[in-house]
Amino acid sequence: MKMCDECGVQPASIHLTQISQNETHVYHLCEECAKKKGINISVPDESLEEMIKSKETVEPDKTCSNCGIKYSDFRNKGWLGCSLCYRAFEKEIVDLLIQVHGSSVHKGKQYKGTVGKLIHSNNEIKRLRQELAIAVKNEEFEQAAMLRDAIYNLKKLGVE
Repeated sequence: MKMCDECGVQPASIHLTQISQNETHVYHLCEECAKKKGINISVPDESLEEMIKSKETVEPDKTCSNCGIKYSDFRNKGWLGCSLCYRAFEKEIVDLLIQVHGSSVHKGKQYKGTVGKLIHSNNEIKRLRQELAIAVKNEEFEQAAMLRDAIYNLKKLGVE
């Protein structure tokens, strides 16, 4: 169990991630230290579980016409039955994303790891091959040689 970053005595029950100017700071605080910092975590009289149940009972339980999974099954299990479920439960999924993430549109950074570099390099090789074909067709052999060398160097890096 993680201890409070402030007092170091109480177990941390509040985990806060703050992002500012492209830097991420994670704070683990106990309730007492969080209140001292002005962070108020209050749960309404009606429990969260009751709020979810009451919302689901108001709307009829939708079903995907393709696979037959019900919206309540998705909420309980956390996974959809098929690709058409995204259309069947579109409004509910968008609402859920907004509740969880504050938006239904991804605004974060793109992955730039090895896989991302390989995909970018594969696209680059395809583009260079198209330019090479045009250069050969137009009899621009110096340009074609430079393009050929660029393709060779990308392949040497383990791409494709």
